[in-house]
Amino acid sequence: MSIAAQIRRARAGDPVLEAFAYEARQEASGALGRAGRKLEDAVAALERHDATPRANADRDDLVQEIADQAWAIIIQREAFGMTASRDIVKHYRVPREAMSRMGIVRKR
Repeated sequence: MSIAAQIRRARAGDPVLEAFAYEARQEASGALGRAGRKLEDAVAALERHDATPRANADRDDLVQEIADQAWAIIIQREAFGMTASRDIVKHYRVPREAMSRMGIVRKR
């Protein structure tokens, strides 16, 4: 059961739980927004890199950053019962090469 479903079930009429549920939804909304901005920034960084002549070796790191950010937002959304990850890929223009790296953790 998703976190959102648990909160809906638990808050049935209890004012304290309703207040907590409201705060939890606010925080979840903010967290998703921040994750979306991080993903947008990562995609924009790769686009700037690719538009620059004589691109350097940082491209691999930029692609991995997109994969990491896309993975993070998809996991967050799934925790709240939103499972359409295709929408994230399309909306944020996540490159196919980043999609193939999602969930892979590299040594730093």
